[in-house]
Order: sequence, then structure tokens, then C-alpha cells
Amino acid sequence: MAYKYRKYAANKNIVTITTFIILLIISMGFLVVEINMMKFYNESAKEQAQDDVILTGIDVSSQITNISTGQRVASVMIANDIFLQDWAQNEEAYLEDSNDSSLETLYDYLKTYQKVLDYDTVFFVSETTGNYYYQDGFNKTISPTDDFDVWYYNFLDLEKEYDIEIDRDETLDYSVSLFVNCRVEDSEGNLIGVAGTAQQINDINSNISTYESTLGVNVYVINTGNAVNSFTGSDEYYKAVEEVSEILGISEDTLLATGNTAYEYTWLDSTHCMTCQYNSEMGWNIIVVKDISNIQWEYRKQMLYGAAFLFIVLIIFVTGSSVLLSRLNKLSREAENTDDLTGLCNNRLFREKYHEELRKRHSHDMTLFMVDIDDFKVFNDTYGHLYGNAVIKLVASELDSAFNDIGIVGRWGGDEFIGITVVNNTECTDIFYTIQESIKAKSTKNISVSISVGITTIKSHESVDSAIKRADIGLYESKKDGKGKIVTIKD
Repeated sequence: MAYKYRKYAANKNIVTITTFIILLIISMGFLVVEINMMKFYNESAKEQAQDDVILTGIDVSSQITNISTGQRVASVMIANDIFLQDWAQNEEAYLEDSNDSSLETLYDYLKTYQKVLDYDTVFFVSETTGNYYYQDGFNKTISPTDDFDVWYYNFLDLEKEYDIEIDRDETLDYSVSLFVNCRVEDSEGNLIGVAGTAQQINDINSNISTYESTLGVNVYVINTGNAVNSFTGSDEYYKAVEEVSEILGISEDTLLATGNTAYEYTWLDSTHCMTCQYNSEMGWNIIVVKDISNIQWEYRKQMLYGAAFLFIVLIIFVTGSSVLLSRLNKLSREAENTDDLTGLCNNRLFREKYHEELRKRHSHDMTLFMVDIDDFKVFNDTYGHLYGNAVIKLVASELDSAFNDIGIVGRWGGDEFIGITVVNNTECTDIFYTIQESIKAKSTKNISVSISVGITTIKSHESVDSAIKRADIGLYESKKDGKGKIVTIKD
């Protein structure tokens, strides 16, 4: 018996260890696959970020250049117009003659360009008088002491043919606009003024906004090589270098670099990729940054979903395996503890089933019975062991048929049987009278087969040995009273 128990325990441990190894292999395999997939997705995200910032920088720079090219050409054309050059050289004479219509002629000239080219402002600033003229008339006289006019003097200090900058337009409610300023010179190359055009930067912002929303990038435009003006703030995308430096946490020198190629990029940290592209035609730096932390989080979230799914599957697997293992162990235990001759459970298995039935039916009265075949030794001595075995099988079959649905029957040993049933003592006694008659009717020899039975009611939470003692007393009295009797023992 101890050997069989150790064998069950060993089998159970083997299955448990095997299940654990399978779970470990599945988990490790999943972890390896997920880690490799995470690495793959991270690398893909980084490569995509690098491509996005480079291409966005190129495209934004190209778009801004395209927008400003026409404006630059128009401004240069105005600055080189003979009419404007002649008018500027005769400005003082025109201003002295109050009846002269030359001012209106200048305004009409600027107005024509403004309408034809569809710019917000077309202007001319005279170097001689400092007068600022635009299409709708006289604006002001600029002065070195006026902070707003610093753009003019700084532009002259650049000694460049033109510059392109973002500034506020006084003539248009100080709206932030794209200005192209060009030198106006006489035939000998002497400065006689500055002419140019201005347009609000809605188109530039619209194009940049499209890139940001489509590719998930941030774009910053910095004026690096043009005249410094009074506009020190920023709009949605056009930023002062100090502000971008603070936003990105990198030095101003890096942002103002002019030697970067279009295909250079750098990683600010593990999630932020940046390109800084210098537009030499405009003197601007185009900064494009992409943050892949959201993409990485999405990958991690998918990984967590996968892990959660695997966890659920493993829980189901473990639960199913445990239930199946329990059932297999039970079946195996019952198979190995089933009497070979009768098919009934043996002594050990009956004891287990006894306690199981008591737990299941703790609120119901149950009956325990002991059965012994009368004069069994006579059958063996007279007809041999094969006939004796046949008698045992006959009795076992009758008991099993009678109590199969209402109890459990086991072979206690030799020619003794034991059982429990959910019926009371009286009903159990009636069943045994029927069994007794059936056994006698099926006897095949001249000697009639009979059984002696001891019956008792199982007390609440009573051990099997305690109940057996009373039933055994009843069995003894049955034998003593002439055999073939059914005796019930009260408490």
C-alpha cells in the first residue's frame, strides 16, 4: 500500500514538473520573441524618425524658399526699377513743391505692385529723408532712436543685396509677416533707400502645420543670418534661438550652425531625433524634432497586451492541467485501488470515498453496512477456488447493482464487503432482502449462497473505523443468529 502511494506521489510530481517546464519554455519563448520584436520596432521607429526629420527639414526649407522666392524676385525687381530710382533721387524736390503730384504717383506705383503681386505691403524707405512710404501713403519717418526701426540700420550694416526676415508690419496692425528687404542704389552704386514687400506668414504656417500633423514632428524656424529687428517674440513656428534652446535643452551654437548638410541628424536622447538644416538663400535654420516616446509606448502597450493574453492563456492552461491532472490522478488511483476480481474499490479507496461522501452529504443521514458470504470456506473446499471466486463475483455484482446509484460498495477483504448508502436503515434492510433472494436464485450448485449483513447509521463526522465497529457487531450477531440474517445496530 505504501509503495502504491509513493508511486502516485511520484507520478503526480512528474506531471507537475513537466507542466512547470512547459510553462517555463512557453514564457521564455514569448519573452524572447517580445524582446526581439521590441528591438525591431524600436529600430524601425528610430529609422522612421530619422527619415521623417530629414525629409521634413528638406521639404519645409524648400516650401519656405518657394514661397519667398517670388517675393524676393519681386522685391529685387522693385528695387531696380528705374522709376523708383529716379523718384528717390528727386524726392526732396518733390516734397518742396506742395502742388506736385509725385507723391501720389509713388503711392500708385507701390499700389500697383501690391495688387498685381497680391502682397500685403509694398514699401520704400528713403535714405535721404528717412521717410517710410507704402502703397496706402506715408507711414512714418524712421529714426535710429526708434527701437522699431532697428531693422533698417541693421540691414544696411549687413551690406547685402537683400535679406529675408520675420518682423511685425506697422502698416498692418503689427501682424507678424515675412519681409524681403532690398537695397535701392543709383547708377553709381550709392545707397538711396530700401524697398521691399511683406506678406503674412499664414501660408508658411499652414504648410508646416501639415507636416507636423502628418508626421508627428515639431518644426522651429530660426533667423540666423539676417538683420536683427525689433521682433523678439515668436509665433507658432518662427522662434527666437533662445526659446528653441530652452525647449530642446541644447546650446544656441548648435542651433545656429550653418555647416550642416541636409541629411545630418542627431539624437538628443533616446526618444528625440533632431535635424538642423541651414537655408543659405534665406539665412534661416530649419529645426525639425520628432519624439518617438508615444510610438515606443504603443509598442510597449502591445507587448503588455500580449503578456496579459499569455498570462490568461497560461492561467487557463494551468487550471485545465490541474483539473485534468486531478481527474487523471483520481482515475489512476481508483484504477490501481480497484479489486481485480470484483471491480469494486478496495479497502484504501473505500476509506477515501467514505470521507468524500460524508463531505458531500453532510446534511443527510447515511448508512454503513458490512457483508460476509456465509460458509464461503465450504464453497472453496468443495468446488474449488474458481467456484469460490465466482461466488464472490456474484455477490459483488448484486451489491453493485443495488447500490450503484445510491451508495458505494467495496471489497473489504476475502469474502467480506463494505458499503455506504444514502438510504436509511429500514430501506437498506429491504434492499438486502431483495439482494438475498436474487443471490439464492442465481446459485448454480446444490448449496445455496447467502450473505450475513450488519447495518448501522453513520453519525455526523464519524470516522470509518468507528462506524465499522458497530456494523461489525451487527455482522457478528447475524452470523451468530444462524447466518443469512440482516441485523441493524442502533447507536
